[in-house]
Amino acid sequence: MRRLIVWSVPGLILAQVATAQTTLPSDSLTAERVVALARASAPRVRVAESRVQEARGKLSGAQALGRENPSIEGVAATEGPERRTEWELTVPLQFGLGRSSGIGVARAELSREEQLLADARRGAVGAALAAYYRVLHAERSLALAKERLAVAQEIRRTASERHRTGDVPRLELLLAETEEVRAESEVLSEEQGLAREKIRLVTSLGLHSAAGLAVTGDLADRGLLGRTLASPPPDRRADVLAAEQELRAAGSSRTLARSEYLPGLDFLLHYGHDDGQSLVKPGVGVTVPLFQYGQESRKAAAARESRAQTELSAARNAASVEVEEFQRVYDAATSAASQLASRAMPRVEESEGMIRESYRAGKINLPAMLFVRRDLLNARREYLDRLLEAALAAIDLAVAKGHFQR
Repeated sequence: MRRLIVWSVPGLILAQVATAQTTLPSDSLTAERVVALARASAPRVRVAESRVQEARGKLSGAQALGRENPSIEGVAATEGPERRTEWELTVPLQFGLGRSSGIGVARAELSREEQLLADARRGAVGAALAAYYRVLHAERSLALAKERLAVAQEIRRTASERHRTGDVPRLELLLAETEEVRAESEVLSEEQGLAREKIRLVTSLGLHSAAGLAVTGDLADRGLLGRTLASPPPDRRADVLAAEQELRAAGSSRTLARSEYLPGLDFLLHYGHDDGQSLVKPGVGVTVPLFQYGQESRKAAAARESRAQTELSAARNAASVEVEEFQRVYDAATSAASQLASRAMPRVEESEGMIRESYRAGKINLPAMLFVRRDLLNARREYLDRLLEAALAAIDLAVAKGHFQR
């Protein structure tokens, strides 16, 4: 028995470690993992999930036999040798049009919250993916700034050596030192920008900390987005479906308000015990809608239905317009990135090598070399910007078509 316990304890420890490893989030974020985390733990998704639970609770209340609980009133008194007891049970009744309309409102509101949950997932995934690609853009920008710093340090060393030998004036040395300082400043600025983008990504995913979090991926890789756009989109977006359910709930609330014209009924049961005799008297109570007959509810329901009609029309128009316009943006953005990648970037890389060799050989002075190199760096920054724009355009188009909502 003791040997069994000895071998069981390590087994339990290993099982707990394995379970912890499967439940703990990975330290690296890919595009696929960003989608999964956004769907599961984004703040807006968690809030929408709680609203679905709240709507389910309201439906349970609407399906109950009555809105009010039965009440019992009783008195007991002793007068001389006689003892008197009276009890009255009141059971409010709810049935017919009022109960069915209340259930209809609750069901429609539950369906609306479920569609809003799907819409929250759609928006959360889109926002998280946009933050993910902005982090990749910031990392590439930081790498470009570090490359600029390395080249600036090399230029400064070359200028310093040539100045000592008297080949170049002090002006070129000053320009080289200034370029090195500017490159160092750019590195610090890009590090700050990367930290800000990571904060936005972590916040959009609902994570607790960005410490030790590595974002992996290629800014030019839009494979996930391409596969998403190639897959068939849903028939209707979740926000349109939610607006339809809101209109349905408004119609049921209008019917519910009309039912307030009807009188309310209570079942009464009177029990009395007087001088040794028991008396049971059943009865019916009627609530007369004299002062309150649903005048406020009917006006509120009519306003809600009118607002729901407007929101549904706006949601349908927005879905149609966004798909059409974001398709144009996506086509233009991908074309712009492709043109720079195929036609400009090979020439930029070749030109950078040529300009640096020309300066080392003394064929070009430092001011001309810095001027040309800044233009080449701007071209590389533009390429990074075009890649980011293409990724963001693909995300906008996928979100507009209703992807990521299921």
